Amino acid sequence: MAMVVGMSRPAAIATSLIVVTGLLVGCAPGLAANPRFATNAGAGPQGKPTTAKPANGPPPIAAPKNDLSWHNCTSKEFIDAAVPAAPGVKLDCASYDADLDPVNGAAGTLSIGVVRATSVKTPHDAGPLVLTTGSDLPSSLQLPVWLARAGADVLQKHPIVAVDRRGMGLSSPIDCLDQFDRQEIRDQSQFEAGNDPVANLADIVQNATTSCTDTIAPGDSAYDNTHAATDIERLRSIWDVPALALIGIGSGAQVALSYASSHPDKVARLVLDSPIALDVGAEAAAEQRVKGQQSALDAFAAQCAALNCPLGPDPKAAVSSLLADARAGHGPGGVSVAVLATAISTALGYPTGDRASTTNDLAAALATARSGDTNLLTSLANRAEGLTGTDGQFVDSCSDALNRPTPDRVRELVVAWGKLYPQFGAVGALNLVKCLSWPSTTAPQPPKVLKVDVLLMGVQDDPIVGMEGVSATAATVINATAASKRVMWQGIGHGASIYSSCAVPPLIGYLDSGHLPSTDTYCPA
Repeated sequence: MAMVVGMSRPAAIATSLIVVTGLLVGCAPGLAANPRFATNAGAGPQGKPTTAKPANGPPPIAAPKNDLSWHNCTSKEFIDAAVPAAPGVKLDCASYDADLDPVNGAAGTLSIGVVRATSVKTPHDAGPLVLTTGSDLPSSLQLPVWLARAGADVLQKHPIVAVDRRGMGLSSPIDCLDQFDRQEIRDQSQFEAGNDPVANLADIVQNATTSCTDTIAPGDSAYDNTHAATDIERLRSIWDVPALALIGIGSGAQVALSYASSHPDKVARLVLDSPIALDVGAEAAAEQRVKGQQSALDAFAAQCAALNCPLGPDPKAAVSSLLADARAGHGPGGVSVAVLATAISTALGYPTGDRASTTNDLAAALATARSGDTNLLTSLANRAEGLTGTDGQFVDSCSDALNRPTPDRVRELVVAWGKLYPQFGAVGALNLVKCLSWPSTTAPQPPKVLKVDVLLMGVQDDPIVGMEGVSATAATVINATAASKRVMWQGIGHGASIYSSCAVPPLIGYLDSGHLPSTDTYCPA
């Protein structure tokens, strides 16, 4: 089972910015001030003209004038995410139609699935916070996990509406791979004959790419970040609100930033959590991810040893031994090294409990697998596949992959990263083959001017995207003449706002006022 928009704002933007890079120990309190908001809708004369100067500040987060046809799906969504239902929280599901690709002449529509969360404390006239997790995993699965942790506090002021990427989650699904190709990609063709894994996997990926582009034709260029941003604009248009409050997590931060670039007057708030830089190349993104996996493994091993976990006194050596066995074709239960590495990194990236229980659970799964009982490990592998291995994610992630390396370059990286990052490097390099045959796409343009300041969040040990995207995105914000502040969680996982209760108060304060915290925030693990 799978776990888991326009009103112009006349505010002046500062031309000289100072980015605070120091970290403040502890959580910054929510901001108490509630400034007046500009309310000029830019629709021409309405009533008597006025010479009064509008108040400075970001646009308000407006409630929808029109709405979707919602139906209660509370039980199903919490069950699908495999988390207990949050007390007093209601989930409603809906969908809306979006144009496939009118810019490139591809007619047709597809369905975009959304989930809205409210609680008994949510004001009926409150504007929503729009959540996107991009291609990392369906937003509809991430939302219940967030609510089961600290996210429910957001509902005291705003509903949250999660928007699934095209082809994923509740949106029009994509089923384009046969079972053989899907498994070969999952295993990185490890068990095929020959000594050139890049060539073996490239042959499989060529067939897979042809199958998927044929399946989604004429929309084979319509599944990237830019088109995901148009789906969010479609939702804003349906709602008939002047601007949206957006939170993008992981690759979803690319979607949110792409939206802010193309619709700068239609953003009321912008939160980018664990972001990937908008224009990062495929090789650089892969290396950042591998670095995050290695860092998360180190943090896991230290915690594991402190807890006297089932992996013994040297947990990292035990994990390394398991991975080495799998790489040599002797993995527990015959598992490939790619499946094992993905199971471990997914368990670390999307923890199901607190830090101690997550550490012990992963350690127990790996320890019992070493002893011949692979049931727990199989469950982790199946969960990882359900979260990260769908056909829609294959299409979406490859549509976003920029400046892909050549096969020969991948061969070099398999060797180099295998030495530099012993546990995850070779798998991370070989994973670059997956998108080599996909039609090339153009990177979304970075925003020239951001009309709102940006709240950035990040995680010290993030095995899904690494942490280098935070500083790169901060530079993008500076270049767009806006300011940012950071909320950094020193834990293991993907999404500071998801897994750290300390990160939520600065988020709520920013949503309330539209102004950034006075300092950066440090959240201990």
